[in-house]
Amino acid sequence: MDIFLKLKNLDRRWVYLCVAISVILPMVFKFELPIYPGKAVQGIYDKIESLEPGSRVFLSFDFDPAAEPELGPGCIAIFLHMFRRNIKPVIGCNWPVGSEIAEQCLITAKEIHKQTFKEYEKAGKLVKGCVEDPKVGVDYVNLGYKPGGIIHVKNLCTDFMGPYPQDREGTPTDNMPIFKTKDGSRFSMNDIALIISYTAGTNGIESFISNEIFHKRPMAAGCTSVNIPRFTTYLQTGQLVGMIGGLPGAAEYEKLVDHKGEGRAGMAPQSIAHLVIMIFIILGNLAFIAENRKMGKKKA
Repeated sequence: MDIFLKLKNLDRRWVYLCVAISVILPMVFKFELPIYPGKAVQGIYDKIESLEPGSRVFLSFDFDPAAEPELGPGCIAIFLHMFRRNIKPVIGCNWPVGSEIAEQCLITAKEIHKQTFKEYEKAGKLVKGCVEDPKVGVDYVNLGYKPGGIIHVKNLCTDFMGPYPQDREGTPTDNMPIFKTKDGSRFSMNDIALIISYTAGTNGIESFISNEIFHKRPMAAGCTSVNIPRFTTYLQTGQLVGMIGGLPGAAEYEKLVDHKGEGRAGMAPQSIAHLVIMIFIILGNLAFIAENRKMGKKKA
């Protein structure tokens, strides 16, 4: 028991050093831990797989750079999946800098898609109509940020094109091929096959859930790890078809789309660091028990 009593007084700098080493070593030696996609991530993947080629999906970027390390990899993986399935992303933002983050994720996903296009085409893994170089206004569009939060979402339900007369670059949206409908009617929320919100706080997926009675579209979410327990309720009620939770969720989605991105690369450092922290928690509790026993013997 004496060894546990000594650990109780261990200089906390040793703890920090061990955690730092547990993060650095996997990054240096670059090994990968097994990844098994869960039901929540599989739900989004299966839903996108079930959509008809040419379907439009509305993606709302409702986070800022502070959450980008967690949410960014999952965004890139979903864009890549959509480009390979000839699904057309329509991007909006309830957070001011979401538009810029979305644009960077699009650029990265397009590069990956171009680099792997020939390989996937040869293997027969691309759907009919899939193009090597997706074009803005045709295969995707970034509509930029609009203020209002839940009120803005409600406005989209009644008149989708009203808040978006032009995209983030100032290009008019009226004549964009991505917004063409089969019967020539004005594009509306009814033409959206799926809503996905990447959420790091307020004015995210819950704004769309609150307006579900108006848009009646299937929904999914990407969220930071701290929000996973909160949004799991919506999975259980069936209000969300799936969810990408934090960096682990991004790694699972990357596994499903056969892409080794930052999500999968971050799993080994994160998992080993968590294991080291758990070991120190266990040792701390053992030291606490040992100290209590020693104090009890002294009183006896």
